[in-house]
Amino acid sequence: MCCSYSSTKLISNLVFVSLTVNMLRLICLAFLLAIVAAKPHEEITKEHASEVAHECKEETGATDEDVAQLMKHELGETHEAKCLRSCIMKKFEIMDDAGKLNKEKALELVKVMSKDNEETSASFSEIVDKCDEIEVPEDHCDAAHAYETCIHEQIHEHGLSLEEQ
Repeated sequence: MCCSYSSTKLISNLVFVSLTVNMLRLICLAFLLAIVAAKPHEEITKEHASEVAHECKEETGATDEDVAQLMKHELGETHEAKCLRSCIMKKFEIMDDAGKLNKEKALELVKVMSKDNEETSASFSEIVDKCDEIEVPEDHCDAAHAYETCIHEQIHEHGLSLEEQ
């Protein structure tokens, strides 16, 4: 038969792809907003991320537009937008005080978000590993931007998208 692919298998694959894309949206948002500090039993929400972003907006002098770009998974280009990301990442320990990626915290997030799905966890781990290896500038705002850029590139390299559906 030319089309013997079972509908159950097709539906299963579609559900997996949908979950993977949604999880990658969350991981990117988590990196961008450093939500890893939420306790494992707490629900990770976009609302919480938005609250933290607005707190950091006040601390860094970022604009509402900078926050809106962040929430839409768009790269920030102004210094204030980069500092917004640095602030958020530090608040949630994704970035340490030296401006380096905290791989352990990032991998904890991966484990929580992948809900023990080995395939999804492996994809997330690859992204974390790749971005942990990059050289970043000493300026913490620029370092946060470098990590964000790496995450975006890796997600696209894996054939995934962060666009809202």
